[in-house]
Amino acid sequence: MTKREQLLSIFNSIFQINVCGKDSKKVRRDISKTNVDSKIIIIAEAMAPEQVRLSGVNYFYKDGSIGNTGRSLEKFLKLFDYSVYPNSPNCIYHTEIVHSFPGYDIKNGKKSIRRPNLKEIEKSVESGILEREIEIIKPQLIFLMGDTAYQTFYKYFLRVKPKRTLTSEIEYISKTGNYQKYQGIALLPLQHSSGANPRFSSILRNMELLNLIKKILDH
Repeated sequence: MTKREQLLSIFNSIFQINVCGKDSKKVRRDISKTNVDSKIIIIAEAMAPEQVRLSGVNYFYKDGSIGNTGRSLEKFLKLFDYSVYPNSPNCIYHTEIVHSFPGYDIKNGKKSIRRPNLKEIEKSVESGILEREIEIIKPQLIFLMGDTAYQTFYKYFLRVKPKRTLTSEIEYISKTGNYQKYQGIALLPLQHSSGANPRFSSILRNMELLNLIKKILDH
């Protein structure tokens, strides 16, 4: 089977798995908008409510417009000639720890996206979907975007307990150049590119990290 055929099978599995409950709005990922030869995989926490879940295209809405998370991430990726746009030859491959939308929490009349719980995370990891995505894409670099992706990947895939907070781990890697690997693939934790995360802008100015990324990709 070709990589595209293998990913089509994976996309069917992603469509069918709903560890956070039945989801009648979820659609299949669009293989035509996927770079199967990407050198980079970005792993986030879970599906966002209105983009790939409804459009089949990561970071983009059904009308083709880009979301805030994708817009912020694009600023970062452009610093080393990569992109979230599907028509780019250097488009990255995006996936999640939890291939489902967790739903909403409502507190004091305010609605916010619920974070996946431990049981949902464990079911997702045990499905083997993420492991197979990595095996098929065979990237040079994996970005773990956000604390849940960082903590979960270290725990379940590296079998180690993170020694530092997400921010401290990024600072440590930037200063020392020492990073973890998974099956020979470089792992770099990132702040989440959500517009609600003011810490993300700091990585745009982190020249040590940017130089390390370029070094990994040029290897």
